[in-house]
Amino acid sequence: MIQENEVILLGTCTRTHGRRGELHIISDNDLLSVAEDPQFLLFRLNQILTPFRLSEWREKGANAYIVSLDRITTEEQAARLCGNPVYLLRRDLTDNPDEPLLTWQDLIDYEVIDDQLGPIGQIKNVDDSTLNTLFLLNSGAVIPAHEDFIISIDADARQLHVSLPEGLING
Repeated sequence: MIQENEVILLGTCTRTHGRRGELHIISDNDLLSVAEDPQFLLFRLNQILTPFRLSEWREKGANAYIVSLDRITTEEQAARLCGNPVYLLRRDLTDNPDEPLLTWQDLIDYEVIDDQLGPIGQIKNVDDSTLNTLFLLNSGAVIPAHEDFIISIDADARQLHVSLPEGLING
């Protein structure tokens, strides 16, 4: 059985596309475009992650995909999948399966440790509603979620080590 930590949300299947079983998926990421030859899409059906072999896919606009799945060949079959979340296997998103792919959302509840200030709080939320994604910490601090500030990520200890610009946090 596929576990939650093995998948990452691609988007939502919103409707059928055409009469040959194609599906329209809305996504707020480009994960399918950067995936390493994904073999499956997983749909959450009755609270179970159910894999479907991906036949082909194409982008449709800035935030949508049209996908074809093996054995889904009619509009009626496709309609049963509509309205459900769609996931990709994390292993399809990295060329090194031993290093798990992390998203900003995966860092929620990680302790943030600055190289100068020490511990500054725990990530309680990620605000990605604007162009600049922000970590909202339980201490009330708000810091940019930017790769340039990250020194390391210790997934086992659930710690994010950063080097923030002086004055960003009043220490």
